[in-house]
Amino acid sequence: MFARLSSSLLIAFSALSFAPSVSAEQSSPAILWKVEKDNLPASWILATVQTTDKQVGEFTPATLSALSNAKYIGTEFHNDINSVVEMAQTMLDEKPSLEQKIGKENFAKLLPLLEARGYPASVTAKLKPWAAIMMLLSPRPAKDLIPMDDRLLKYSMENSRKYFGVESVEQQLAPFQAIPADKQIVILNSLILNEAKLEQNYKKIIAAYLKQDLDQVQRLLQIEALAIPANERAWYKAWRNSTLSQKNKIAVERLKTPFEKGDSLVGISAAQLPGKNGLLAQLRAAGYRVTPVNKASK
Repeated sequence: MFARLSSSLLIAFSALSFAPSVSAEQSSPAILWKVEKDNLPASWILATVQTTDKQVGEFTPATLSALSNAKYIGTEFHNDINSVVEMAQTMLDEKPSLEQKIGKENFAKLLPLLEARGYPASVTAKLKPWAAIMMLLSPRPAKDLIPMDDRLLKYSMENSRKYFGVESVEQQLAPFQAIPADKQIVILNSLILNEAKLEQNYKKIIAAYLKQDLDQVQRLLQIEALAIPANERAWYKAWRNSTLSQKNKIAVERLKTPFEKGDSLVGISAAQLPGKNGLLAQLRAAGYRVTPVNKASK
């Protein structure tokens, strides 16, 4: 049950992206990107999304080729049992209190939405509002499909590759924890009321990902802002932009270590990569050559 927390966290952060202006190079259709610098061995960034489709759950030939050459394999944050336990401890209150915070009617609507994501009523009742927001920003998971970040971890273990995480659990959770308490309730109740629309939108996201169109993935992931009341969207957009900017700054600094070693492959949320302020652009600004490995590449 709690194992789903890690993949839910990653997709929740995918939904934070907002960067409508993109360059022609960044618009190249690709989910795998080669990262090079000077005479160092090449590394790769794999765009990831929640696996709700069997095709998405399978690594492409290009990704398998990169994995076979990678000595170091990473995900957005360190995805192990200790991290999952730490995450659960941070996201849950000691006693059930969510129903009192959001009201009996909305809590009753929330229960089946989170049950569909693998969380029983006993867990939902103890979730802090910001944690429930994270859960609803992730789509309902497909049965019998392993999340992409878990697949990367599994591959690293089965093939004796060194594993690393870009951020700590604390760094991943901090932006959600920082949402003002009264705003948390507004967002959560809005997402509860609009969950079905967001779920339908995620089908479009999967279609765009299968086309390797990260720009479209990013645009579609912005739609959750439409679920927020109009008078709340300005601060929500500001919070989202600030969060993404800080995440990308941290990612560039943290990725310098594996990329300086070379032969590293890391999975990063798809919507975090494109755009003039996206991770790909920031890596280029830091002196790296970043090029798409498209469908035709061997």
